[in-house]
Amino acid sequence: MNYWLLAILVLVSYFIGNISFAKILARKQKIDITKKGSGNPGATNMYRNVGPKLGYLTLLLDLLKGLSASLMGLLVFGAGTIEGLIGLYACGLSAIVGHIFPVIYKFKGGKGAATMLGVFAVAQPIPMLIVFILGFIFVWFFQYVSVASLLFVTIMVIYQNLTLTPPNLAISLMTFAIFLLIWFVHRSNIERLLKGKETATNIKQKIFKDKKYQQKLEEKAEEKAEKTEIKYEKAEEKAELKQEKAEIKSEIKEAKAEIKVAKKQIKQVRKTVVGAGTKKKKILKDKQLMIKKKPTSKKKNITALKKKSVTKKKGSNSLINKIKKPKKATNIKKEDKI
Repeated sequence: MNYWLLAILVLVSYFIGNISFAKILARKQKIDITKKGSGNPGATNMYRNVGPKLGYLTLLLDLLKGLSASLMGLLVFGAGTIEGLIGLYACGLSAIVGHIFPVIYKFKGGKGAATMLGVFAVAQPIPMLIVFILGFIFVWFFQYVSVASLLFVTIMVIYQNLTLTPPNLAISLMTFAIFLLIWFVHRSNIERLLKGKETATNIKQKIFKDKKYQQKLEEKAEEKAEKTEIKYEKAEEKAELKQEKAEIKSEIKEAKAEIKVAKKQIKQVRKTVVGAGTKKKKILKDKQLMIKKKPTSKKKNITALKKKSVTKKKGSNSLINKIKKPKKATNIKKEDKI
């Protein structure tokens, strides 16, 4: 067995375990998971304080850390061999240690239960699945995840050592190390269990609450969508009003410009009309003056004619008188003769 290669793989596995998916997912939600609930950056604390979806996702991703590290050791040193099994548990144990004591986060990590599931998923997949289902049923009814984790690691370590043929000291020591690590990390949970103060995880209520919560979220999303639609409609209406106002303003400006032009034209027309009116007035005045002057001349002519007629009458009268006077004398003479 190449121990240098094993050492490199163990180191790589440790840094795989350093990846804290709980912190990464919580940061995306703008939450510091180390300040929520138990402060443990693990699947259970994520489930309780951030939500079931992210809790299950954290469980899956942490499981994949143990699975990938142990699978790497198994494939490098040969599947179906003792060396391959040693590489599997060496890399898996390193990933669990990296999860619990990450150098990246100042050796403050999770409790390694999910990463431990990944290791046993590679080592003993069918028993692991059976024990996992039993653990889930236990949590469903009794609501203690910590107890389920401790029972799981105990059963899987015992099963691995009982079924291991031939027995191998290195594998037994590494599986026992996993057992001790998980129990050591859960010591605070054990204390709370003994005092009756351990926080329960009611999956039933969570599921129903999640459904209601999802319904509320959907309702809120619909309300937000409606509000956004109303906002867009209002914005469109405002934009249309602005366009209409701008069009009206432009029309008003055009109308004003037309009015100005019309006023100028009217002024010009008025000037021409006034000029024509003044000319007409002058002509009328001239005519009136002419008319006034003509009657005086006519009157003078009439008076002159009258005078002439008077003079003519006087002349005719004088002739008549002259003619009449001798007749009177003759008449007198005839009377004298008689």
